[in-house]
Amino acid sequence: MNEIKNHLYQDIPSAEIYQQINQILKTSSEPHVFSRYQLKQAIMQLGPSGYPFEKFIAALLQGLGYSVETGVIVSGKCINHEIDVVALKDNQHFMVECKFHNRSGTRSDVKVALYVKARFDDVASVFRQAWLITNTKLTSDAIQYGECAGMKMIGWSYPNKGSLQDLITDTHLHPITYLSSLSQSQKQQFLDNGIVLCKFLHQKNSEFFRSLNISADKEKEIRQEIYCIARQTTNRLTRKKR
Repeated sequence: MNEIKNHLYQDIPSAEIYQQINQILKTSSEPHVFSRYQLKQAIMQLGPSGYPFEKFIAALLQGLGYSVETGVIVSGKCINHEIDVVALKDNQHFMVECKFHNRSGTRSDVKVALYVKARFDDVASVFRQAWLITNTKLTSDAIQYGECAGMKMIGWSYPNKGSLQDLITDTHLHPITYLSSLSQSQKQQFLDNGIVLCKFLHQKNSEFFRSLNISADKEKEIRQEIYCIARQTTNRLTRKKR
């Protein structure tokens, strides 16, 4: 706050404030503190297709105690449907549709909600409820329609409790794109190899890293960052319990 106050002026754009904050965080003495504030951007890097995002959502739901399958073909009353994620808990099946955007400022509007509800109506005999999960915000019309239609809506900041941010916080599962020690091409390499979570990457042996032309020094740097993320998560949990 003290640093930013020195650079404020009347009607300063929020984007400029954000840029200044990022520059300050990059020079922090605490390892990888900058990454913590890049989570939304990290999620957007799970593209350009939406498939890695679907795998990420499946992993989050699994971390919350659901049994999950991705890309499941379900026979509806009228046609067959490929469901992004099928989640099972307490003998109830949930149809989870994932809407991924890789451009900042994009919102999931009511047309997306209408589309999900129409698909759900055709397979309603199989599922308990339809869920729409998006990595961006939802428009007010989309929220109003979804609530009225009995859908579960999860966006970047919606609902107040149980948003996408909350799911990540509750499960302590971070996307591979969260790692600042990786270049964009390296992140894409891991995504292409089905690695969407830092946790999964940590479980890989050195032979896997060498197969992707990642040096031993870079592997060490990556593992150190994953360790720091895990330690920071543990510290936050300890403070929360206190």
